[in-house]
Amino acid sequence: MIRYILFFVLLVSVKLNAQYSDFTNSFQPTPGKYVVSGWIKEIHPTQQLTYTGSIKISLTNTSAPLMATLHPVGEIIDGWQLITGDVDIIFEPATVPKLEIELVCSNTATECYFDDIRFHPYNGSMKSFVYDEQTQRLMAELDENNYATFYEYDLEGGLIRVKKETEKGVFTIQETRSNSIKQN
Repeated sequence: MIRYILFFVLLVSVKLNAQYSDFTNSFQPTPGKYVVSGWIKEIHPTQQLTYTGSIKISLTNTSAPLMATLHPVGEIIDGWQLITGDVDIIFEPATVPKLEIELVCSNTATECYFDDIRFHPYNGSMKSFVYDEQTQRLMAELDENNYATFYEYDLEGGLIRVKKETEKGVFTIQETRSNSIKQN
């Protein structure tokens, strides 16, 4: 699924503030630069040009504690806005750092959702895949920049449409239609 050594993916949708803490050391980053990204969707009574929720990263139990807050960037695409940024993790190899990721909702949002939270090495590349639970068909592929390519199928299981998410919105990049002549 992923083509690099160290990774962390949190695929979650939440309605309120949430926090992920790794006390079991199942995810243990090595010192270095990392890319953190994810998508946020806020429900407001009025239309917004940008969202104000954030992803907070903290690393404690080290001599150089880290606290980073990442905010949404770019356009809102189909109700979602990308949060992305780089963090530098510094600690002595003998220590066991405590990593916390906090998903913070805007005070003005009535509901808030986060999805596709990713944490991977800066020099690495990451792709994620989403499959339909019932049919096991590929439904979406998230590229190294956390933008999706969506796949749509007809009732017979044939691929009929491919859409690509970009900074400017979602565009259809391929569409196929076929039919057969009805025999009497």
